[in-house]
Amino acid sequence: MAKNNICAIINLTEDTTQLKPLTNNRPIAGLPFAGRYRIIDFMLSDLAYAKIESVGLFIGKSGRSIYDHVRSGAAWDLQSEVSGGIFTFSHQDWKKNHPKSDEHEDFYYNHRLFLERSNAGYVFVAGSKIIANVDIRAVRQQHIQNDKDVTVVYKHFDENQVSDDEMLAHGIVFNGDEIEKFTDYVVPSQEGKVNLGLNMYFLSVDKMLNILDQATEDEVYLELNELLQHYATACSLNGFEYTGYASNIDTIDKYYKANMDLLSFPTFSSLFQTSIPILTKSKHGSPTYYAPESKVRESFVGSDTFISGTVKRSVLNRRVVVEKDAIVLNSILLQGTKVGEGAQIEYAIIDKNTVVEPGAKIIGAPDDIKVIGKNSHVLAD
Repeated sequence: MAKNNICAIINLTEDTTQLKPLTNNRPIAGLPFAGRYRIIDFMLSDLAYAKIESVGLFIGKSGRSIYDHVRSGAAWDLQSEVSGGIFTFSHQDWKKNHPKSDEHEDFYYNHRLFLERSNAGYVFVAGSKIIANVDIRAVRQQHIQNDKDVTVVYKHFDENQVSDDEMLAHGIVFNGDEIEKFTDYVVPSQEGKVNLGLNMYFLSVDKMLNILDQATEDEVYLELNELLQHYATACSLNGFEYTGYASNIDTIDKYYKANMDLLSFPTFSSLFQTSIPILTKSKHGSPTYYAPESKVRESFVGSDTFISGTVKRSVLNRRVVVEKDAIVLNSILLQGTKVGEGAQIEYAIIDKNTVVEPGAKIIGAPDDIKVIGKNSHVLAD
């Protein structure tokens, strides 16, 4: 075992209900973001920067969209012909409901196998729906210095930045400099601040294996990030404060807001102009074409796009077409969307390969984002 090496286990089984129809055929980690990325790119980029060689992706269903995007992991320099690499374990949802379906393999069999073969001394465990840019090397350094069982990555949020559901699920109570416990509801400080965990944990592989053994004995079957919260009271906990931008993508409104947040330079800088580059799978395509009559302001526009109409405060992914006299305001258009002449889109999310006919209107509001599912055909009235 290489004492200071790190492996990683990433949970891609989070509840997608409040993000439908965008998550009908993809996990949250597979959602497009900021015109050219996927949400999983942020976690994979952080792992790559930390020189993590072995990554286990535990996926709820088949994971086809994730396989297509990640492939060998070469885009993040996570491929390896000698040791390590990206390993995928699918159908976790079924396995959780049938934890003893195989007399030789329980629910945690693949977790144990991955950890034991990783040749690592430490494991970084995380979910996959947080947009952030975390220096895992700094997390390791603090973990070693403080000599606690588990280091929890957390952030100070303004109370008005987070939902009641987030405070219920991720609240942290400190006792001095140490984390005392996770709580079902966190009480804001006098300054209106709350400490919320980012669903990221750092611990030794040996400690993780011990927790898996205990969970098996107790017949507790959870994803590892959930399991660490479950057994938190039996561990000494250290907190690592993350100070950059972070967003928990668990609803349509959160997904929309996180994309729109990037139109603010301070937010963009916090995510993309740090020492940790955000990487993604490269896709070859033509530069975007802006027709002489086009008007584009305060927007992210992916490659291979054709714009002849008006686009303001919007995020356009690759291969989008916005025809003459069409108007796109405060919206997100995913890959391959075609907006016909004179069409109007406001406060909407349009999933990939959707055709909006000439003259059609999709009008939402800041508190009522309209969502059009993949491969739809929107007609004019």
